Amino acid sequence: MNSEELLAFTSDKLLPAADNIITNSYKAYCKGYDIGVETKSDNTPATNADREAEKALRSMILNHYPHHGIQGEEFGAHNPDADWIWVLDPLDGTREFLAKAPGNFGILIGLLYKGQACLGAVSDPVNSKHWLSGISNATGDTNKLENSIVACTNPEGMFETPTLRQGILSVKDKVQEIKTDLNCLGFAMVVDRTFDAAIENNLKAHDIIPLLPVMLNAGISVVDLGGNDYTKMRFDTDDAFTGRYGVVAATSKSLVDEILDCFPEEVD
Repeated sequence: MNSEELLAFTSDKLLPAADNIITNSYKAYCKGYDIGVETKSDNTPATNADREAEKALRSMILNHYPHHGIQGEEFGAHNPDADWIWVLDPLDGTREFLAKAPGNFGILIGLLYKGQACLGAVSDPVNSKHWLSGISNATGDTNKLENSIVACTNPEGMFETPTLRQGILSVKDKVQEIKTDLNCLGFAMVVDRTFDAAIENNLKAHDIIPLLPVMLNAGISVVDLGGNDYTKMRFDTDDAFTGRYGVVAATSKSLVDEILDCFPEEVD
């Protein structure tokens, strides 16, 4: 399978289609129209925007690559034993979407080949900005935690155990600033070097797989909260899409190490 063809299909076909649905739904919601808000079994919200965007993406993928599989945030698995699996989160940050916070929610599209993340795309649909694996011109890094701006969507809610809370509070005490409520766009801003690091916990595979190729291609160091390198991570196990993931991403390995030092050693 040609990687340039896959990337072009993602950037030229999939992202514009999803952008259009999410942006139009957001404009309608801001004008007071009903967009079918529901609460899912995991107590997270979903809207017609989430569902319609994923339906459109699934249809386009299967029309173009009928033998590929799909793992979608809203509609689950299709052909999960295929070598090529598309991973879709059509609206990452639905709560921020519903809070009418443009620039705080995004679209995630990823691709696995035999369990390894090989392509990723992130969109900020309202601001018409995309981040793609294979395309990165960002340079520069910050090597000291005390000088860093760090993204973390929900420091109080995502780090639920006393050990994890101790770690994230230690990070908050040391950094220059914590930016919250940004979801996938916090990681995208690390790719841009707008921020120096992003820390999240309790993420689904749909949240992390599309981001990995984008970040790694841009020279971002990415590990889990136990320090395990995400470049070696596989997502072809039985629990890959039911498990939860912690992520530390930073513009330098030394900054990752400083962040990990804030967390007690028993974190894994």
